[in-house]
Amino acid sequence: MLEVVLEIPFWLELTAALTGGISGAMYAVRARYDIFGTICIACTAGLFGGIMRDLLLQDYGIYAFQKPELIVCCVVAGIVVFYFGRLVSYLDPVINLLDSLSCGFWAIISVGKGLSAGLDIVPAIILGTVTAVGGGVMRDVFMSKQPEVFQAGALYGSASLFGSAAFAVLKHYHLLEHWAPFICIGLVLAVRYASLFFGWYSHPPTDHYSDVVTKTVSKPMRFAARKLHIPEDEAKRVARKLRFPKSKIRQKLKAKPPSRTDDDLK
Repeated sequence: MLEVVLEIPFWLELTAALTGGISGAMYAVRARYDIFGTICIACTAGLFGGIMRDLLLQDYGIYAFQKPELIVCCVVAGIVVFYFGRLVSYLDPVINLLDSLSCGFWAIISVGKGLSAGLDIVPAIILGTVTAVGGGVMRDVFMSKQPEVFQAGALYGSASLFGSAAFAVLKHYHLLEHWAPFICIGLVLAVRYASLFFGWYSHPPTDHYSDVVTKTVSKPMRFAARKLHIPEDEAKRVARKLRFPKSKIRQKLKAKPPSRTDDDLK
């Protein structure tokens, strides 16, 4: 088993797995899954991020299989939510808080394991982010949904990325080592709740710069064309092609010429 740079109490890891399991089970219940499906989604949301981390690290085993208490915890969470889903729904604010805390804790644990395994800062940050959001991503994949973490909206994956980056930099350069875990968790919580309270949402792609680039590129081309002294007839022909779309040009070519009258023939 790989040692970590920060000793995390086992009950804290249980809490992180439990909150992820409850969150996944609530998604499954709302989708009308049966008891088996609910338990599977609970285990996926609670444990799959750590499993992905251990698979990427290689050679150190699957931590969830070395600590079967984590699996049992997620199974119990799935059963409880399946039979008492309405009661659990009243705890949504608490679950959201614990889910944010679990993202921070998993980021700390995974970044620490990455640094202990000899990874550099950037791979360790990637490892922490994958662990923090991996369970939710795989939950959505198994439920045939678009992963929420990749969609425009409140900052979820970005919060985990910022927390992992802060902890990795502080730990790697030995800056505020004792405060690094608290800074990581505080940053994750601050970004997530500030995103909700102040409306700091990510947005879908919008094209604001293509016209600017086109105009910037076309200026030297027009300048070069003027320097080359293109003949006037050729310039008019090019301008006529640029002015009319191809569809209109085709329509003009397909149009029948007007019939000649007897007066025209004379």
